[in-house]
Amino acid sequence: MLQLQEVSKSFGGLQVLNRIDAEIAPAEIVGLIGPNGAGKSTLFNLITGFYHPTSGAIQFEKRDLVGMPPHKIAHLGIARTFQLVKIFPSLTALQNVRAGATFGRKKGSGRKALPPEECLALVGIERRSNMLSAHLTFGDRRKVEVARAVAAGPRLLLLDEPLAGLNDTETQEMIAVIRKIREATGTAILWVEHKIEAIFSLCERLIVIDFGQKIAEGTPKEITRNDTVIEAYLGKGKREC
Repeated sequence: MLQLQEVSKSFGGLQVLNRIDAEIAPAEIVGLIGPNGAGKSTLFNLITGFYHPTSGAIQFEKRDLVGMPPHKIAHLGIARTFQLVKIFPSLTALQNVRAGATFGRKKGSGRKALPPEECLALVGIERRSNMLSAHLTFGDRRKVEVARAVAAGPRLLLLDEPLAGLNDTETQEMIAVIRKIREATGTAILWVEHKIEAIFSLCERLIVIDFGQKIAEGTPKEITRNDTVIEAYLGKGKREC
């Protein structure tokens, strides 16, 4: 579904990503992990057209994404959330989700998008659908952003640290939401996260980057036994996970 070939990105003299290769298959959940500053969010911004790669190729369902503006990439069937929640505070929860449905994958392209009301139910906040987003708790604003992305009818969903800032209860709720999204829609998911136990519990495969380079790829069990990953990111205490 998604293929990255030797993707590099530099800002002036700063090399942020260096020759990244990766593939995402339909309906697959893949985790993207690495230390702060490793280039994970930059990679998301390249896939969604916010940045253009310095070199390399990015294809989605055999269509070249390089140079394509973000709104057209959304029309193809890629939706995302953000590390810092970016919803419209002056709109209700339902209106935010309707925005995703309006500007997401083009109608007539075979999408099977859930109605906005069902997207809110999927994340568990349907009872607050008419509440202004500015008045929602932080955890519920995170859920609104996820619901808005799902309402866009994506075939690939990019989640950028959806657990950031959540307490233990909210974290478990969001993990359940991510699981339900894949079960209900069959959407492929690429998930950036720092809460390792959570991402290991759901992802079938992990990609690890450090200083802009891919240093490992494999199942959670393989990653926890990879000495390079342990040294760069997980720490010795994670070896027996």
